[in-house]
Amino acid sequence: MKISFILILSMILIIIGCKNSTNPDYNNKFESLTNLDAKAAIALANDWKFTTPKITAHVTPSEVIIDFPDGRTVKKALPDSLMFIAIAPYINGTHTCETHYPSSCDGELKETILKINVKDENGLVLFDGNITTLRNGFFELWLPRNKLITLQINDNTLTGSETFPTKADSRTCITTIKLK
Repeated sequence: MKISFILILSMILIIIGCKNSTNPDYNNKFESLTNLDAKAAIALANDWKFTTPKITAHVTPSEVIIDFPDGRTVKKALPDSLMFIAIAPYINGTHTCETHYPSSCDGELKETILKINVKDENGLVLFDGNITTLRNGFFELWLPRNKLITLQINDNTLTGSETFPTKADSRTCITTIKLK
């Protein structure tokens, strides 16, 4: 009887200990963020959506926040002069979004080459060329802060555009550009 009790107690302690231990893969991923800036951390979060979906990430106008299933969080400040914007143009379907979640946001036009033109309110061209959407259907731009940006997108014969701000309370996820 005494041996059974000790055996059961030992098994319970082993199970509790294993349940509370940190996944070595999460440790490696957590540590891999140590010396990265926000841009590199977002790139990892984009990849982890497909390889490690239990790690969640979102991007506010001021920082990228990565949450691990074991309760740890990493925050990386965005540059003071640049704003991150993720854009998912669409033809048939979209989702409503204000804050970009690299770990879960999903756009329609995956790995699609688009011609884009980006200008500020003074007509200064910030980008003019081709860009390929990521596996999640988004493309990402780092734009100057406190500007009014006009983005035009062309996909062969389809076009769409939108004007949006890059302020401290602006969206980091734009899913409202319909190509028609």
